[in-house]
Amino acid sequence: MKKTITMIGNAHLDPVWLWPWQEGYQEVKATFQSALDRMEENADFVFTCACADYYRWVEENDPAMFEKIRARVREGRWAIVGGMWIQPDMNTPSGECLVRQLLYSQRYFREKFGVTVTTGYNVDTFGHNGMTPQLLRRAGIQSYVWMRPGMHENACIPEGTMIWEGLDGSRVQAFRIPDAYGTARDEDAKIDRTFEWAARIGQSVMCFYGVGNHGGGPTRKSLAIIDAYRKNAPRGGEVVYGSPDDFFSDMDASGQKLSVWRGELQHHASGCYSTHAKSKMLHRQADNAMARMEKLGVLSRVLTGHGLRAAFVQQGWHNLMFNEFHDIMGGCSLPEALEDACVQLSETLSIAAREENAAVQRLTWQVDTIKGHPQRVRSKESDWSLWGVAGQGTPVVVLNPHGFEAEGDVLVRRPVRRVKDDGGNDVPVQTVRATRTNGADKWDAIFRARVPAMGYRLYWIFLEGEEQTENELSVSDTVLENAKLRAEFDAHTGALLHLIIKETGRDALSAPARVRLMDIEHCDTWAHGIFRFDQPAGVFSGAQIDVIERGPVRAGLRVTTRFGASKLVQEYYLYAKADQLHVDARLNMQEMHRMVKLCFPTDGAHDVAEIPYGVIERAGNGEEESCQRWVAVQGEKGGLAVLNNGRYSYSAPDGELRMTVANTSIYADHYGQTERDASCRYMDQGELAFSYEIVPYMGAWQDARLSRRAALLNQTLVHVVETYHEGPLGGEYRGLSIDVPNVDVGAFKRAEDGNGYILRVCETVGRPVRTHIDIPLLARKLEVELGAFEIRTLYVPDDAAQRVRAVLLTELEENEKSGPAW
Repeated sequence: MKKTITMIGNAHLDPVWLWPWQEGYQEVKATFQSALDRMEENADFVFTCACADYYRWVEENDPAMFEKIRARVREGRWAIVGGMWIQPDMNTPSGECLVRQLLYSQRYFREKFGVTVTTGYNVDTFGHNGMTPQLLRRAGIQSYVWMRPGMHENACIPEGTMIWEGLDGSRVQAFRIPDAYGTARDEDAKIDRTFEWAARIGQSVMCFYGVGNHGGGPTRKSLAIIDAYRKNAPRGGEVVYGSPDDFFSDMDASGQKLSVWRGELQHHASGCYSTHAKSKMLHRQADNAMARMEKLGVLSRVLTGHGLRAAFVQQGWHNLMFNEFHDIMGGCSLPEALEDACVQLSETLSIAAREENAAVQRLTWQVDTIKGHPQRVRSKESDWSLWGVAGQGTPVVVLNPHGFEAEGDVLVRRPVRRVKDDGGNDVPVQTVRATRTNGADKWDAIFRARVPAMGYRLYWIFLEGEEQTENELSVSDTVLENAKLRAEFDAHTGALLHLIIKETGRDALSAPARVRLMDIEHCDTWAHGIFRFDQPAGVFSGAQIDVIERGPVRAGLRVTTRFGASKLVQEYYLYAKADQLHVDARLNMQEMHRMVKLCFPTDGAHDVAEIPYGVIERAGNGEEESCQRWVAVQGEKGGLAVLNNGRYSYSAPDGELRMTVANTSIYADHYGQTERDASCRYMDQGELAFSYEIVPYMGAWQDARLSRRAALLNQTLVHVVETYHEGPLGGEYRGLSIDVPNVDVGAFKRAEDGNGYILRVCETVGRPVRTHIDIPLLARKLEVELGAFEIRTLYVPDDAAQRVRAVLLTELEENEKSGPAW
């Protein structure tokens, strides 16, 4: 059978890698101009390029060139692919971040070029999560081009074109590039190799050419070689110029039966799951800050009329999306480039904080807190920093951004003695050490608020009154205990010895949990070709344990351990009635070429990890794996989960869950073991702060509500300490609720066109479900069916007389021929 080689002219454009983004910006323009020049010289040449942000750069910096590109797109000689803002890391960004990649880029291409991208394109990304096919299909994309892992890294994945099936059953055609995404010096030899490969696998294939990484694209020499091959192709073969769209269309028409691969495409550059903790933590914080701001913005808009400023919200997402580029999010770029990323992510955090604060304070200012007082008074006897009348208290409004009723901490920056809800019921409160040392003014207070889903609740705090003495918590130098859990520590090593579920007596640990160091001196930054990090290099020990808090809200132990000049401080908190341990950690890292892992031995058999908008079960073979907000090891009777607020890497050899929290590789050490010198700079040096939670559970992980626990760790409740004022809003409000525990809200936001709202829901444990979604905020009640790990985007019109309907992730309705409506 005759085989066709479709020549894909492209330029791999890394906007950031061994250069800063400003240099990438310039190289995009130079590469695009070169592609336009080659089109003038060769009437058959077709150029392919992804990444909406690159086109936006040209639009803002060279409008004339942008118009020439638009003309070539209309002509069919400039192929737009990818459908994403850049070529992002596909393991580390959250599911909602990947949705925004698709949302913003597809809408941009539609607006500027009249094009809806149908071919995904991530040719240099370091692995691809198992939910990618659904994300692509829900954005109107039917096919996917990728390259990593290569055959030498995972030969089990079919060669050439295959059908890639996601964890939910969604399918796309996918083509793995066999021989690099471009060429530099060996175009003729590469075409020969491609013909040999096509004959061996029995398929027509694509051959990618063009100078890449720092841009450049197809050269005159490349085009001359291709033209020669087109005239003198080997017997049984044909060489044509084309685009990935052309290729996949021809594959469809051929009717050729393709192999099916189900699940994720891994592994490549496993070290990049943990490199540069600072930027990864900032990204997680910014991601959650934007999502929380949008949800609370909807609450404020409907209840008060306050709208978020669309231009600022868009800039926040632009920053996030750009810094998901695989060499940025993978932590393998120049130190200067990664510092730029931190600056941009910090800008997003600032945007989210400003927009959320304005929305929240507009709302809380409308809550009636006057309580019958004739004046907005403040007594002389009240504390200088709080409004209050003796015996009346100070109002605090607590808001919940989640689609489920949630309980969380409220920290008041004064030593409050009593707390009541708006019904007059006492709420436990305790004094805690503040982060300030202002003379004797160094004490704060904490209480736990229980707040309705997507709503708020009013509480009252008092500086006077008797301290509560009733306390179910117990704490000593080596034990934390409540009615549900008992945690025991080793006084000498600081190890967590036992974590016992008291109802059953089951110990979730099979051996002491330690903090270990692994040697990675033999690895470059990416850890090319290395998939296990298990060479022991030491353990944190020499413990000092101090009791830091004693109920009634929580009890706490501080465990300080050391290794060499490095120091780890972990503050373990057990809350009243809690069935999990919360840990705040500060690691001052001075070691080089080391990974630090929190190691929890269990009797589990396999590991389970959250991935973007899904969950995957793995074999527990000790390879380094990527994760999102939680990972668990499952045994016959139960398991142990660890939730995190900014870590993405773990391994699980022989049932031991090892969460990676630091990676002190050299910056941008690309196969550079022989070139290391005293000028090398190391990542993750100095203090790193993070939090995690340890969740022992009975039964199956699907019933442990891990997604909701992790959501609360990453998007905390928000509160405002208020003053006395009238208002149209009462003391409690519920805006949205879902009646099953395995459906969560991924996003709740204003629609991109400014009309109506977008509610994105997802099934979280792999169990098909019918759920009732009540949205008092928008006067809607829905009954929605979701398949296993299904993501559903719902458009809710402003006009309550219009039906709610399902739409694509892009908020467009193309290809939703018979989408349900309510």
